Order: sequence, then C-alpha cells, then structure tokens
Amino acid sequence: MTIERAPSPRIRHWIRTAAVAATVISMAATGAGAQTPGTFPPAGTPSGTPPGGLPGGPSAGIGGAEAATLGPPPLPPLTEAQKVLADLPPPMKAGLLPQPPVPADAPRPSADPRDFQGIWFHNQPLETRLQKDMYGWEPPVTMAAAKVIARRVTSQAAGKPFVNASAKCLPPGPQWQRDLNFPFLIVQGKTSVQFIFEEYHGRWNITLDPKASPLPAGKEYMGRSVGHWEGDTLVVESTDFKQALWLDVDGTPLSPEGKLLQRIRKVDLGNGRPFLEVITTIIDPKYYTDPWNIVRTFGWQPNAAFFKEYNCEEQVGDASAITDSGLVNEPGD
Repeated sequence: MTIERAPSPRIRHWIRTAAVAATVISMAATGAGAQTPGTFPPAGTPSGTPPGGLPGGPSAGIGGAEAATLGPPPLPPLTEAQKVLADLPPPMKAGLLPQPPVPADAPRPSADPRDFQGIWFHNQPLETRLQKDMYGWEPPVTMAAAKVIARRVTSQAAGKPFVNASAKCLPPGPQWQRDLNFPFLIVQGKTSVQFIFEEYHGRWNITLDPKASPLPAGKEYMGRSVGHWEGDTLVVESTDFKQALWLDVDGTPLSPEGKLLQRIRKVDLGNGRPFLEVITTIIDPKYYTDPWNIVRTFGWQPNAAFFKEYNCEEQVGDASAITDSGLVNEPGD
C-alpha cells in the first residue's frame, strides 16, 4: 500500500530551509567542486544502511562561514505535547546482548532477495522508549499520546509499572515483539510469511494472498497483516488489533484503530554481514498528528537455530516463581 499525503509542517520547514541552502550553494560554488545537497527522504523510503540522522552537511568547494550555514537546518520548536515528553526522566539504557560470531562455514541466507527464510537477531541496542523517528525528529505526538506516555513513565519511575500485554504473556503486537532482544525465525511460501519468535513463543502471520491464506475471522492481538511485494521489499500493513498496543517498554501507544505499515528488505553490502531492515510507519490519528517512521535492523544468526524454552509463568502468578512483580492496573484515559 502506498501512502500519499501532503507534507507535514515539519517536512515543509525542512524543504524551505533546504531550498535556501541550495540557493547559497548555486551562488557561491564554482567549478566541478559544487554539489547539490540531498533532499529530505520521503516517509517510508528505505535507505542503503540504517539512517543516522538528517541529511545535509558542507558541500565540496564551500568553506568558512558559508559552510557553517549548510549543515542540517535547525529543528522547529517543540509542540506543547512534545514539551511534555521532553520533561520526562530519560528512558532506561538498554544494551545489546552479545552473540557468538557466525562461523565461517555457517549457512548463508538465500541469494534470492525475496527469500527472508532463516534466523535473525537484533544488531542494535533495544530502545525502551521511541524518542526519535528514523530521521532524528521527535515523534509527532498529540496531547493525548503525551499524557499516556507521561502517565506510564511516571508510574514506572514510582515503582508501580502498569499491567500490559507483555506482563500478562499476551502477544504484544508486531512492533514490540520484533523489538525485544530475542531471535526469530522466518518461514515463507508463495502465499504467506511467518515470523516465529523465541520470546512468548510469539507468531506474526502475514498473508500474501488472502484467498489462499485466509485472514483470521476476528481481531487478534497481533492484528491482521496483509503483504505484497514492491520490487524486493515486502510491504506489510497490520490493522484490526484486538486491543491497544504498547510500541515499546515505556508504553508509547497505538490505539486499536491504528495501523503499522512495515517495509521489509534483505540487505547484503558484500561485507559478510547481511541484515534484515524493517522500516515501520506508525499511523494513528488519535495519538499522532502525522505518520512517522522508525527503522530496525536484524543480523543473520544461523547459529541461534535452536530456541531456548521461554517461561512466562512468573509474570502471571506461578506459585513457584515470583508472584508480586509490582504491576498495577492502568487507569483509563
């Protein structure tokens, strides 16, 4: 599915600033050293490697004070809702679980760019709160979203985190399920793709042909996901969630009516470290003024083929384990 919309105010701000920078370059640069600066990537556009921030920077042939004006443009002022998030305590720092190196004689992923089958594992540290989109911008939260996130972060800081799907061993939705630092297996055929996760023994089912691989009759915790190919990128729309989702550990929200649009592709730069790139567009007018994008990458890890047994019982009151995790029920909006 392709999303077409007018540029948001922050995108228009960047475009106007970039246009001014382009004018300065055209007037000041001489000879072959002049370069035309890049334009802002449109929403959902994949990049060759995981993006590291806004495009921009000095061009060849420009120096001194002129070069200083050609860096990334200043960000627009925070909205009132974004100011609420800026005042919250910082999120917990999470690391990256070390993994053994992939043996030289280990199986390689298929050379077919449309074949994702195999074991994949995070190669980025877990983000416990989504504070930036893939371009370095603050999420375009509404005040409703800001209040939800603030309530959840404040309660957690007080030692009383709220009950959520993960705590109850329920499927937490595609985004959080993928984001947790556990391996997952992809199995696919002509009409469907399945992500099978070690944690929660979760499963994300994607149908490529609803006639041959029917969608679930009712709403499910992981939603209903339909995919199609755009070149070598698998584009998956997930909708119809059984309940509201937490998109991360700190509780960035998605309403049951929200959508996740995932663009998944396999990247091999020839350095022996192929990875899976997943760009997720979050679409939810209740909580966000515009669709916004995050990107995650997952490294090829064939030596993690045997999943460990995952025990979630201590989270739901197993008498032989920890019975009081300090979780409390969240008040309604």
